[in-house]
Amino acid sequence: MPKVGENLSKEAHAAGQRRLKPQQQEFLNNYLHKDMTQTEAARQAGYKNPTVYAVRLLQNPVVQERLQEMRLEAQARFGVTVDKSIRDLKKMRDDAWQAGKISEAIRAEELRLKAAGLLINKQHVVKEDVTAATKEEITKKLDEFRRLAEGRMRNVTPDVDVIEHNPQDTV
Repeated sequence: MPKVGENLSKEAHAAGQRRLKPQQQEFLNNYLHKDMTQTEAARQAGYKNPTVYAVRLLQNPVVQERLQEMRLEAQARFGVTVDKSIRDLKKMRDDAWQAGKISEAIRAEELRLKAAGLLINKQHVVKEDVTAATKEEITKKLDEFRRLAEGRMRNVTPDVDVIEHNPQDTV
């Protein structure tokens, strides 16, 4: 895929390839690297109607292809995959829960849902003071989050106990 600002050859243009516009690349940078919602990423990239353009951009085949490239680049650079992150966060949540560290368990579950794309970061004006909450109230809230999440997702977390062994990996 051609990079931003790179000219296309006549053959590439005739074959249907399109060049990513700088504003589209800015949207992708915001969306992928700055932990913004799609609407906020479009707003920061300068789109006049960010809600509409965010949806259009993510449906655009050229933008989708570049987004996939950027995800693969990040995966190769940092050795991070969504599957691994979700599995690790699940383990952290379970360990915190077993240790009685409820707030840490809630935070790990929140991050796991965000990584899976099931929880979108939204800012709320109303703040809840959990320091005064009892363990039962916090547990009830966590169970509420779990019920909401279970209705929207399928379990793709690999079992932590299962370790695949390839005999060719041994030296």
